Amino acid sequence: MLVGVVIALVGGIIGFNYYIDQVKIKGGIFSNQIEQIQEDLTNLQIDFETNLNIYEENDITKEEFLELSEKHFTKMEELIQRYDELNPPNPFAASVDLFKLSAESQLQRDKQIALWIETGDESYSIRADELHQESFQYELAALADFKEAQLGSSP
Repeated sequence: MLVGVVIALVGGIIGFNYYIDQVKIKGGIFSNQIEQIQEDLTNLQIDFETNLNIYEENDITKEEFLELSEKHFTKMEELIQRYDELNPPNPFAASVDLFKLSAESQLQRDKQIALWIETGDESYSIRADELHQESFQYELAALADFKEAQLGSSP
């Protein structure tokens, strides 16, 4: 009887340790994936801002800027879809949703800037500023939630 309990206990410990290792592996993979998405998002935004600056310096035409913007929008939409492909551990699901909302707000902001440049209508610029602030707030909330989930999931 005692041998059976010891075997069950050892088996339970081995099983628990295996489970913890799998959670760590899954968490590491997820962490790398979200980090890559965020890095790609940053690079896309840098490219958009660079093109905007080049346009403002009259080094490209409005049409060239708008064409570059359309390509940017397509890349942003593809990037946003990558959030849906993630399989985050449960504690991180809310932060992924917030990161996605931030990216969606950023895309809408960029579209408003393109509309402002295309039409000259200042209301698009104002809306772009509002969306930029919204994106920033989502990003801060996502980072806070992500950090909280990291602390909560530490062994």
